[in-house]
Amino acid sequence: MTRSCALVLVNYNGGRSILDCLQSIDDELSEVVVVDNASTDGSDALIERERGDVRLIRNEGNVGFAAAANQAIRATSADVVVLLNPDVIVRPGALGSLVEAVRAHPKAGVVAPLILNPDGSVQPTKRAFPSIWQAALHGLVGLVWPGNPGTRAYTLADASFAGARTVDWAAGTAMAIKREAFEAVGGFDERFFFFVEDVDLCKRMWDASFEVWFEPEAVIVHEWGGSWTQRPLKFLWMHQLNLFRYVLKHRRGAWVAAYPFIALGLLARFGLLALRWVITRRSVPKHRRLEGSAS
Repeated sequence: MTRSCALVLVNYNGGRSILDCLQSIDDELSEVVVVDNASTDGSDALIERERGDVRLIRNEGNVGFAAAANQAIRATSADVVVLLNPDVIVRPGALGSLVEAVRAHPKAGVVAPLILNPDGSVQPTKRAFPSIWQAALHGLVGLVWPGNPGTRAYTLADASFAGARTVDWAAGTAMAIKREAFEAVGGFDERFFFFVEDVDLCKRMWDASFEVWFEPEAVIVHEWGGSWTQRPLKFLWMHQLNLFRYVLKHRRGAWVAAYPFIALGLLARFGLLALRWVITRRSVPKHRRLEGSAS
């Protein structure tokens, strides 16, 4: 089943983690492509030396995640492409479950797996498009009260995920993408250099009458953080800017009047996140069991 599936990864100073990721894949794939965004840690050389079965594309500079993901996907020809972060471990059968889910749901443009932290807790990578109040509660109150109603609604913490179901959007940490849908919406918006490009892609999928699905039978383990934590303040700021870019692109109506307050809220959020990093040296929160179990 997965022989007609391509696998793509974007690497930026991923170290040996990308080799562990590739080693964890037990499926036979038609194509495996890694786009390296000018890594300086030698991880591109590791891939070239130890994984002769992988097509490595080196960029002269860091073009950003969205642009590199587009580059990788368009370097393949399979009708289903699985995009993975280089710091994930794929559980046996996960890729096959994703591909089967894409084929089982004719309108699916994206299918996302269940993503676990290394300790077995669930990462909240499947989410809703929040209302203004849910966004405000999650963005500010959620930093000190992660179980607040806005965050729980946004992260679908109280939803049932015993089986496959549609969701508004899912994180680009790991997702199977139908090529037909990807091409129809024009791929990732490269103005989102890093962060929020996955939310934007899923929103445009829905707008184009494609669906976003969550498949809990496909399980992937991810150490939350990744290479962006090497320069956390820069990327925390970039995250807030891209959130505002997304709002300007997709939110109209009552949201327009809220634009100035959203900008101020995101500025305040950056300040709080930066303060947390200064105090704790943590750029991502500790594992939270918002969703209870893996089911």
